[in-house]
Amino acid sequence: MSSAGHHARSGLLGGLVAGLTIAGLAALPAEARTSWVSGTYVYADLCTMPADGAQAGRRITLKRWPKGDNLVYEGAGLPAPIETAVSIDDSTKDVAFHVETSAGLVSFRGTAGSDALVGTLNGADGAQPLRLKRVLRARAQETCPGETTGSIN
Repeated sequence: MSSAGHHARSGLLGGLVAGLTIAGLAALPAEARTSWVSGTYVYADLCTMPADGAQAGRRITLKRWPKGDNLVYEGAGLPAPIETAVSIDDSTKDVAFHVETSAGLVSFRGTAGSDALVGTLNGADGAQPLRLKRVLRARAQETCPGETTGSIN
């Protein structure tokens, strides 16, 4: 067989294999895109104590962008917000981050939902469950809810 004939058959065979591969891929069902919409998601329970004006709670702002995600952590007693990297699983909405605060390392692992950020926060006080409701608008600092005590009559 001549070299030209070999190249022609080889090219034809390669084209046939490539065509079948593309056709096979095209026959696969399309997967639904599960990534979140880009934007800012704020979860908070940060508030001001009515008795002395001290702050309590925390605010976690999750920023989703096509070029990457980051997170801003704010907590009562911290001198300033802290921005850090965040790990997000688009399919499960699992969120994990670590941030170095003036009180030491704080880490979180949990799930971000449309209504709340729920998981476990690890810090100087050990592990504690955390549930922060999603805040749709930035508002003036809210007063912390007072303790409700019932009376027994």
